Amino acid sequence: MLPMIERLQRFSQLDRADLDALKRLPHRIRETSAHEEIIATGQKLDRVFIVESGWLIRSRLLDDGRRQILNFMLPGDCFDLQCLVRARADHTVTSATLARLRMISASEFLDCVRDNANLATAFWWAAVQEESILREQIVRLGRRTARERIAHMMLELIRRRRLATAGTANDELLKLPVTREMIADALGLSEVHVSRTTSFLRQAGLLDVSNGTAKVLDLKGLMRLADFDETYLHVDEKFRLPGREHAESA
Repeated sequence: MLPMIERLQRFSQLDRADLDALKRLPHRIRETSAHEEIIATGQKLDRVFIVESGWLIRSRLLDDGRRQILNFMLPGDCFDLQCLVRARADHTVTSATLARLRMISASEFLDCVRDNANLATAFWWAAVQEESILREQIVRLGRRTARERIAHMMLELIRRRRLATAGTANDELLKLPVTREMIADALGLSEVHVSRTTSFLRQAGLLDVSNGTAKVLDLKGLMRLADFDETYLHVDEKFRLPGREHAESA
């Protein structure tokens, strides 16, 4: 549960009692292989999942087989809080890699946050951030060019990964355990278009996406290209990516 705790502590004043209450929640651990379905569309939701390791994808599948990836879920993320209102899933969640999940029953999770205002606030923040990320995904798909989409999503993923690692993750290197097809499905592009666009970004000295990693070659330049302003992530100032003010003034 460490990635989740690291993430929540960025934004909420959680003391030892709060953390103990979270750790004491009865739970089961599920370990998955890659490409394993965790939640199916239409499934009745009755538990909360916390990602302890690995990457997952939330997606919608059209009748003709086309897939839209709505977002990637990384260590420290929590889903599906829809279970707290007894909703059925309107999406699919699949593991992109080997993953380890902590599963907590909806009723026990709800009892815990009802009794602990600090935890309730922390998870409310997590829900607000997820909604903001989904709003930004709409902007990416609706208004950004292919170059801007890829640059913006990579910066977002790097930033989110840093939140769950006590701020120690490399701001210029991201392990990217997803396929070109997944990137295409997340950004509304073809695999060929993704390949051409990442080649352009590498040749421009901005970003190298290869060999399972995304390496930022020019952080300020990439932020300028993507018009990346992480305000939508609701990140405390001291944890922000470096260089934003320089990117704006350059």
